[in-house]
Amino acid sequence: MIKNILRKVYHLPRNIKRSRLNRISTLNDNPVFVIGNQKSGTSAIGALLADHTGQSVAIDLPALREPTQVKIHQGEISLHDFIQANKYDFSKEIIKEPSLTFLVDELVQHYPDSKFVFIVRDPRDNIRSILNRVDLPGHLDHIDDKESRKKLNQVPKAWERVIDSRWMGIEGDDYIERMAYRWNKAIDIYEQHADKMILIRYEDFVKDKQGQIKQLAGKLGLESVHDISSKVDIQYQPAGNRKVNKREFFGKKNLGKIESICSDRMARYGYERSIE
Repeated sequence: MIKNILRKVYHLPRNIKRSRLNRISTLNDNPVFVIGNQKSGTSAIGALLADHTGQSVAIDLPALREPTQVKIHQGEISLHDFIQANKYDFSKEIIKEPSLTFLVDELVQHYPDSKFVFIVRDPRDNIRSILNRVDLPGHLDHIDDKESRKKLNQVPKAWERVIDSRWMGIEGDDYIERMAYRWNKAIDIYEQHADKMILIRYEDFVKDKQGQIKQLAGKLGLESVHDISSKVDIQYQPAGNRKVNKREFFGKKNLGKIESICSDRMARYGYERSIE
């Protein structure tokens, strides 16, 4: 019976499909959440963890987009109501969504028995990857010039929200400072809830993807079901230019801003400064 219903639903237009799936889905009481700042490697780790353990997974939440995310932060929509309206995604055993990082206080209250995986990445590479994603340079004083604004206006509003987080109360005088303070905020959220979270450094994951995923599964109490050796090099999100020299990409001034703002937290997670 359920299979017949699902078969019919999957042939519907996407918006109608999700509406029907939300109606017939049952919420998972304690999913595993994979979080961290955007472009930290959450997609790859969430997808590989699901493949390795045979768990169902939601990779990003389509409903958590403009203007819903802002309304949740402003209290116009409760997280409880958002979850109830999106039962299909929250029926999954693993939920990967970096935007939920900044809603963890409410999420922990709603899911007191859930486990969280937090991915941290060197802020310089993290910010560079975000800017690569939207084709913006890292050396500018501001992104208010005509060409930069045109590029920014061509990307989804969700990415503009990542670059300019003033709507979330993030400080900073320019786009580089705001992204650096956003990285700090994500780290602070992890540290406030560290007792509920398993930390993975993206750099450690890259060195041994299969080993890190197997180790993570064990920490989560999940069984290792499938061999993922053929999947570890799949590109789950558009790749940035990892080979670019940080000083060339940001320029000394902007690189210095990131390292100055993030220095204390960088040191705690093993990221050395390049500018003294």
